[in-house]
Amino acid sequence: MAKKAVILGTYVNAPYHPFQGVDKVLRDLIKDEYEVELTDKLERLQALRREGVSLLISYLDAFDTPLPEPVAEEIEAFVLEGEKLLCLHNGISLQTSDRLYHLIGGKFLRHPPQTELSFTPAEEGFLAGCEGFAISEEPYQFEMSGENVTPVLNYVYDGKQYLGGWLREVGHGRIVFLTPGHSLETFRVPQYLDMISRSIQWLNQAE
Repeated sequence: MAKKAVILGTYVNAPYHPFQGVDKVLRDLIKDEYEVELTDKLERLQALRREGVSLLISYLDAFDTPLPEPVAEEIEAFVLEGEKLLCLHNGISLQTSDRLYHLIGGKFLRHPPQTELSFTPAEEGFLAGCEGFAISEEPYQFEMSGENVTPVLNYVYDGKQYLGGWLREVGHGRIVFLTPGHSLETFRVPQYLDMISRSIQWLNQAE
């Protein structure tokens, strides 16, 4: 029986990062391993555990919209009870819920103007050995919420290194956040697709 994955994004009135195009790239990346559902319906997430979903990928673009509390509670329980969450770029906008900000381990604060950034995997961890890449991206900057955040990706902006991705093991579950993903162009970079695939492989090692 195939594992189930839900990929969440924003199709209509996405302020900055439309789901169209990105949805199909992510679906095609995992469709051999998962039964995939693409959705922009937040209420759909209230049934993650009941329907046996094992992976949630967030590309939600909703920094200015409070996340409904029942949805936040379900995502938190989903992870704590042993499932997996992968947030890509704006997918960290789940942070509008304080409980998910603390669950994910950090939240987006700001970004300077979009510019060419070089992304380099950390020397240790599941991305070690991946090939880095450079692309025009938004240099996301974060406030971290606590401990047990392990860097997996860095980028350089204006001569300074910044955190570009991390992992967390929390409760019985696992979380990965990766910064790149401002536009469909980034999801066409083979090196980045490799990083996403390796992230999912690491998430699945918890099984």
